[in-house]
Amino acid sequence: MLRETIEHHRQGRLEEAEKGYREELAANPDSSEALRGLSAVRRLRGDLAESAQLIKRAHELAPEQPKLLLMLGSIQLESGNIEGSRDAYERALALDPNLAGAHTALGHIAMMQGDAKLAEQYFRTALRVTEDPQALSGLGSLALDRGDDENALKYLARASDLAPSDPGIAYALGRGFAKRGMTAFAEQAFRNALRLKPGLPHASHALGQLLIHDKRAAEAEPYFRALHGVRGFELMAELGMGDAARMQDKHEEAIAAYQRALVLKPEHENCFEALIWSTGKLGRGEEVMALLGERITRFPEQLRWRATRARIHEARGRHAEAAADWQALRERDPQNAEANVELVRARERNGEFELAAELAEATVKLAASDPNLTLVRVRARMRRGEDAGARELLSTINLRKAGKDVVRTCQNLSGQLHDRVGETAEAVKDFRESQAGLPGMLPKLEALPAEAAAATAASEAADWAEAPILLLGVPGSGVERIAALLADQPGLTVLRDRIQGVRNDGFDTAMVAVPEGDIPAGMIAEQREAYLAPLRARGVDPSRTLVDWIPRFDAHHIIYAQRLLPGTRVIIVDRDARDCLLNWLAFGWLPYAGLNDFDACTGWLGRAVAHTRFVADHARLPCLVVNAEQVLADPAGAGAELARFVGVDSLTPGAMAARVDSGPGGLPNRFADGYWKTYAQTLADAFASLPEAENPAS
Repeated sequence: MLRETIEHHRQGRLEEAEKGYREELAANPDSSEALRGLSAVRRLRGDLAESAQLIKRAHELAPEQPKLLLMLGSIQLESGNIEGSRDAYERALALDPNLAGAHTALGHIAMMQGDAKLAEQYFRTALRVTEDPQALSGLGSLALDRGDDENALKYLARASDLAPSDPGIAYALGRGFAKRGMTAFAEQAFRNALRLKPGLPHASHALGQLLIHDKRAAEAEPYFRALHGVRGFELMAELGMGDAARMQDKHEEAIAAYQRALVLKPEHENCFEALIWSTGKLGRGEEVMALLGERITRFPEQLRWRATRARIHEARGRHAEAAADWQALRERDPQNAEANVELVRARERNGEFELAAELAEATVKLAASDPNLTLVRVRARMRRGEDAGARELLSTINLRKAGKDVVRTCQNLSGQLHDRVGETAEAVKDFRESQAGLPGMLPKLEALPAEAAAATAASEAADWAEAPILLLGVPGSGVERIAALLADQPGLTVLRDRIQGVRNDGFDTAMVAVPEGDIPAGMIAEQREAYLAPLRARGVDPSRTLVDWIPRFDAHHIIYAQRLLPGTRVIIVDRDARDCLLNWLAFGWLPYAGLNDFDACTGWLGRAVAHTRFVADHARLPCLVVNAEQVLADPAGAGAELARFVGVDSLTPGAMAARVDSGPGGLPNRFADGYWKTYAQTLADAFASLPEAENPAS
């Protein structure tokens, strides 16, 4: 009967084996073999408590057998009873000091408790008895932990040779390969461990992590999913699922996983970082700020989140809020160089120029070599007219070690300093160098054919109630100043989103082919919806007066506006093309419009001016040409016609106009009309290639 039960056990027929063992114990309660067999079956079936009790009973019947204590120690260790496990192994050694398995097990317990020195002693003692693969694996793991990857692999490879069917050793070998950057071998070892013991949690997690690192997120998912419900791996499961989803742009799933992970371990910093990253990718900026605010309150010792919030405030132009966060970090640690420097920069960006200058001088001892701090000090001297001191201080910045943005800023400030003393050739050289390498994604503009005017036939349809006002202007024209002034008026909605990207309507780079003659009503409805849909998605009310700044303008767009959006009005910001080129060169323009190829950009500017002036001359739409310098200098007088055109009583400059009208550090960010004459000789060839100096606004 017992022999048949043992055979069932060997065959994996656990239910039949358990029944047989229990029947044997009912007849013979002191059967050591039945106790051991039933203990093994209950362990396989997950009942560690009964398994331990059965082995304890077997040991009571045969206290002289140390192997029973080894079995008990293993069961206790698996159930998480570390002290019970240690006690069993130590009692086994008391019976037989040469039990390599007991020494090895005690080594692993010591390693789990962070005592590497004691663990190594146990492993080496075991190896003096026999070449125990578990002891070799333990020494390999210790070597990995202390960074001795070469010896680690030697130990682990030998352990694998001795015990090729041991899943734990296969997993440890995979760790060794991974630490050496041998990814393919590591993957093979982890897969081998899972083949030997399907669902082995450590191997599942390690393989999932390796696949994530290898950018194979979809393959990684099942291994993290297998960890759900596994004691001790709940956090790893959620983090892994979050990472896999995030890498596949499944940000809603990623957010849910990270939130579950933070329930398990609220203080986990990397998890929170991933959470706000995915939240931000979904465009939920305010939710990110709310999460950061909650985090800062709950975990004030995690200083990085206040710094993160400060940087987001800066990116959004909320300089006062950014300064408050940097101030809090500085108060917490007055010697924090980053907090001190960033506080200086935030104060300067917020227009607190004197305070920024004072703080900058006080921060020199902490961050004398920080180029951003030096730039604040340079601008302060330039603001006070101390140009010689500014030039000397600017020369202390090591451009070979500075980042590209710092180098460009230094070159631009050097150009401004040369300009102040009439050194126009040197100024132009610096200005050109400061824009080299900047993005130059300018729309392709062809020269207008002679018959272009004939194509601008007006529509006979009624004006569209939601037709916008288009705002046009080339780089250096001051169009951004008019956009800011209009944005300050409460009755207007100024759309500036095309600065950063395209909206994919008829005013973007893909031209809409407008048929000659009658236009199908369906096409008109489709194109109007294509214009309004992105605005509604952003919460823009199309019933308000919309001013749509079109920075990538092509004169062919006017055909689209006249034929499909009748009622559209146009504001053109114009000035002498030579002033446009000089201002673009010295002060830049929009992020995508770097003057990075001087000759090509000069040619493009000439065509761009021609395209905007073509609209003024030939468009059959209400059109107003303005000069930004004149309007901003006298909004009530020179700006009166513009106010009437957009339907407001008067134009009052506000915060937006003030911000756009001031350069970094309060320095000028434009040259006045006619200043091109100062550079007439230096830029003679470029100026000669531009359209004539007509200015319809003057």
